[in-house]
Amino acid sequence: MGGSEEKQESPQEEVPRISSGTPYLDQILAGGWLRGGTYIVTGPPGSGKTTLGNQFCFSVAERGDRTLYVTLLAETHARMMLHLRSLRFFRPDFVGERVFYLSGTSALKDKGPHGLLELLTRTVREKHIKVLVIDGFTLVREHSASPLELREFLQGLSVLCGLTDCTALLLSTETNKAMDVEYAMVDGILALSAELLGLKAIRGLEILKFRGSNNIPGRHTFLINERGVSIYPRWEAVYRKTPEVIPDASVRLRFGVPSLDAMCQGGVVSFSSTLLLGSPGSGKTLLGLHYLAEGARNGEPGLYFGFAESGETLMRKTKSVGLDLAPYMKRGLIRLEARAPVETLPDAMVQELMDMVSQHHYRRVFIDGLEPFAKEAIDPERTTRFLSALLNALRDKHITSVITEQTNTLFGPDLHSPIKGAEAIFDNLIFLRFVELNGRLRRLLSVLKMRDSDNDPFLREFVISSKGLQVQQAYAALEGMLTGLPTHRQHSTHESAGPPEPPQPSRGIPTAPKATKKTPKLLQALKRRSRKPGGRK
Repeated sequence: MGGSEEKQESPQEEVPRISSGTPYLDQILAGGWLRGGTYIVTGPPGSGKTTLGNQFCFSVAERGDRTLYVTLLAETHARMMLHLRSLRFFRPDFVGERVFYLSGTSALKDKGPHGLLELLTRTVREKHIKVLVIDGFTLVREHSASPLELREFLQGLSVLCGLTDCTALLLSTETNKAMDVEYAMVDGILALSAELLGLKAIRGLEILKFRGSNNIPGRHTFLINERGVSIYPRWEAVYRKTPEVIPDASVRLRFGVPSLDAMCQGGVVSFSSTLLLGSPGSGKTLLGLHYLAEGARNGEPGLYFGFAESGETLMRKTKSVGLDLAPYMKRGLIRLEARAPVETLPDAMVQELMDMVSQHHYRRVFIDGLEPFAKEAIDPERTTRFLSALLNALRDKHITSVITEQTNTLFGPDLHSPIKGAEAIFDNLIFLRFVELNGRLRRLLSVLKMRDSDNDPFLREFVISSKGLQVQQAYAALEGMLTGLPTHRQHSTHESAGPPEPPQPSRGIPTAPKATKKTPKLLQALKRRSRKPGGRK
């Protein structure tokens, strides 16, 4: 009895893994293929099976092992080489030395699956092959006289792989045979797909079966380019944990706009997330760049990751308001990364962002535009889950993030966020818009919420000029400012609250001036809507 109990308590020996050679596919597979396993990769023609199989072979060859790519299709090896030459992973010097190509067509036609198995067994043993790829496995089924013959082929292949420590991928075009014999006998099934989203083609991947291991379930997207196959796991499936880092209200990060920092009681709380929500031209990008520049002044490296404007355009824009980013960029304290907002994959963009964060240890990140993440998503319903996972991942990297989102309209009472529910997942919400007052357009700024801090409740004028950014007076005699259509209060003077006092570090965290008028009812309603349950009132 005691011996049995000790055996149950001893940890299981993990099966050795072999890397797939494909970026982030190993992450989906919880470490790679199980060494010595047999796996089917299905997908329609052109879905990327051949590229995936060759990429696997060359990646293993890079580590010094030998691989065998067996073709059962009509395409010649010379033609395949022609297509592979444009891919970075292809090494012509490996062909015939570490990567071997073999046609199994004659053996299959002449002797059926049994003849093919004999050819594979002989070659794998003679050349000490560690990875075997069979391209055109559908033909093995077609040449099988019965399900029993197909089962015997798969059983023999499985035994061969187990005895020689060889990992096999069987590439098949059949995608709707999940109950057939081959699907039951192999160790795993990976399904590739392609579909149209509007006019854009989206490639997808799903693990249908993976015996003996965990994996990240569901559909993931991938690209085929000069690097070969690049797979990107769904970010909300990768980052599911609650953040270990929590915002620290005793440490504040400033925007470098003294009057705005006063409204935020000295700046945003460290490790928090802030949404700048506003109409086009309201000043969101300039405010975010000001945030990065203030961090650079304090030795905190920052990253701009945006989609609308190039780095040169951004530098000209900041210079026009007296803010020169060039010295900080030369010292590596600010990095500007601009991307085209079309034909992108949200998970690929986030993976690129997080790779840069991990490599350069940024403390401040400014993402200029949520719209590409939402517009390029296959399933719009996942957008808020996706963003929540992104914010949590940034927080766990000890990053205080600022992100912009553009409202649908320039003017009028429409205050709806284009991404439903996005404002609720952020810790802080700063709203910017245009209003018409006395025949003149003015910019308006309001701190609608700060989850871990008090904040100034007034709606204030936001001025952008060659002298820089300034937050000025709040018109207590006006109501309806957030709608863009303000009106004078009845039976009220035109008294206005003065501008916020700038932060004074020597006296601790500053406070904005106390209001002499009540907060407008519309603002109160918006603040209640934008807070999550449990947020500080």
